[in-house]
Amino acid sequence: MTRVLKQTQSGIALITALLVLALAVVLAAALIQDSAMSLRRTENLLHHAQAKMYLQGAEDWARLVLKREEHDVDHTGEAWAIPMPAVPVEGGEISGRLLDLQGRLNLNALVKSDNTLDPIMRQRLICLLRKAGNEMPEATLDALADWQDADSEVRPLGAEDEVYRSRPQPYRAGNQLLQAQKELLLIQGFDTEQVRALHPWVAALPANANLNLNTAPIEVLSCLDESGETALWEDFVALREKTPLKDVNELLGKPPFEGRVNAQGLGVNSKAFLLEAEAQVGRTRLRRYSMLLIDEQGLVRVWSRFQESL
Repeated sequence: MTRVLKQTQSGIALITALLVLALAVVLAAALIQDSAMSLRRTENLLHHAQAKMYLQGAEDWARLVLKREEHDVDHTGEAWAIPMPAVPVEGGEISGRLLDLQGRLNLNALVKSDNTLDPIMRQRLICLLRKAGNEMPEATLDALADWQDADSEVRPLGAEDEVYRSRPQPYRAGNQLLQAQKELLLIQGFDTEQVRALHPWVAALPANANLNLNTAPIEVLSCLDESGETALWEDFVALREKTPLKDVNELLGKPPFEGRVNAQGLGVNSKAFLLEAEAQVGRTRLRRYSMLLIDEQGLVRVWSRFQESL
């Protein structure tokens, strides 16, 4: 009996020891896993901070490039238009490019100071909207104008607070100039596909920003006359690569453009640019979009900045 009892006690002790050992192994594994996750989180945070610093460096580079340029005439043969190739940096690489936002039609030039639509800009934007697949451009522009003006009066085909408050996630009309192109997605008449198509053709700029004929894509140029045809502009686009315009009248005062294109809102220089920069450090990839404006003193200022993880 005593021998059996001793064997039972030994068995229990062995099982207890095995349970304690198992618990210790599980606890050790959990601690190791938690430590590894903590190290990874710390590494990711460090990589994120490092990538953010590289993007700030790219922004400083862009401001320096723009400051060095003369901006009486701007064209794609200048230093700012040369993309920054992928440059190796500690732990990864960084790349970037500058885009001339004044090579795009200015969405904020649609509504005049008396709250009416500018007829020239309206015609140009209707043309671009049609190119983007919009079948009701007049209604879409009324909605855009209602979003931009300060009152709550609804234009004939427009939309104000009542329309947006009735949506699944209600909000109010902006009642101010667009701050970014992506705001179009909030406005009645615009959908994701159209906004994507419009992306290289339009921009949200200060209301007095001109369109630079030296950098505008042919789709935008073709909307400067009522035909909307690109064929009229093909020779000019090929020629301006070698001989940029120094004055609007060098183009519009001669055939075939004379009398067909209104000079309103057109120019040959730019003061608004977009930096697209991307940094990769380890597993972290960040992209920054910085809108840079050149003021009357030639200083380059950051108008807006948006950053995203990829």
